Amino acid sequence: MDQAEKLRELVTAKRQNDPEAGKTGDENQDPKGNESKIHHAGSSTKVIAVTSGKGGVGKSNFTVNLAIELSKLGNRVMIFDADLGLANVDIIFGINPRYNLTHVIREERSIKDIITETEYGVKLIASGSGVKELANLSNTQREKFISQLAEVEDMVDVLLIDTGAGISKNTLSFIAASDYGIVITTPEPTALMDAYGLIKVVSLSKDAVPLKLIVNMANSKEEAKEIASRVILLSRRFLNTFVESYGFIFRDKAVLNSVMSQKPFSVLHPDSKAANCVKEIAEKISDRFSKDRGMEKKGNNLTEAFKKVFDIFR
Repeated sequence: MDQAEKLRELVTAKRQNDPEAGKTGDENQDPKGNESKIHHAGSSTKVIAVTSGKGGVGKSNFTVNLAIELSKLGNRVMIFDADLGLANVDIIFGINPRYNLTHVIREERSIKDIITETEYGVKLIASGSGVKELANLSNTQREKFISQLAEVEDMVDVLLIDTGAGISKNTLSFIAASDYGIVITTPEPTALMDAYGLIKVVSLSKDAVPLKLIVNMANSKEEAKEIASRVILLSRRFLNTFVESYGFIFRDKAVLNSVMSQKPFSVLHPDSKAANCVKEIAEKISDRFSKDRGMEKKGNNLTEAFKKVFDIFR
């Protein structure tokens, strides 16, 4: 049983026993009443797609813990769970959102209504089956959706899109709509092959965006570096594409323990090897944000990102 299957099994049992586990935006305010340490007035939102060539490599778990660490650094972070096949960000947070993207598409709720504020200072938009339905919206519905996104634009500095695994049209559209994509792999040969396959498809697309690589579940620093070097070399030699190494995460029992406890490992085990690795990655990403702001280099914003998604769906 891989990590994703274990998460799904846990949440099914929890939801049967605790149907009121979820809280939505209005009901679940930050219990500490914290304001963001940094308010980036007028700056555009950075949109980052976290993706993988195959499932079970820890993509969603990484997304959640990265979001928490970025939030600790003063960034206002929102996760959009776009994993149509196995959406489990809510499971990792240990919550059960009452509303999701489907309610917006059916015009039963607004986007503001479906934003869940977690206890970790990270906002979440759960998708349900809504990601699939995005492709079928009329022009009028798309315009209304975009206008609602504009209303929450100032709430977010960083949007992390947890895409589905593989090379489906949905996954590729969200990668294309981002400022850059983070590809998660593990040392397992099939994971490496699928990661390279994803990089190949993205690099050959007319909507190609920069890609970063993170090696998860590494047994050693040396192994992670060797794996990353191999993928980077192959991508440069055969695809004429530069993939930047963004770090690695150690294989750590603390991660499995956090899955069983339904608490992010950066919270449950903040001094663990895995948590320290994610902290380093978050600091690197946040430092890059600061440099981009200093160079007046703007990223996408929420509305522009979803306009790109809709354009690709046409």
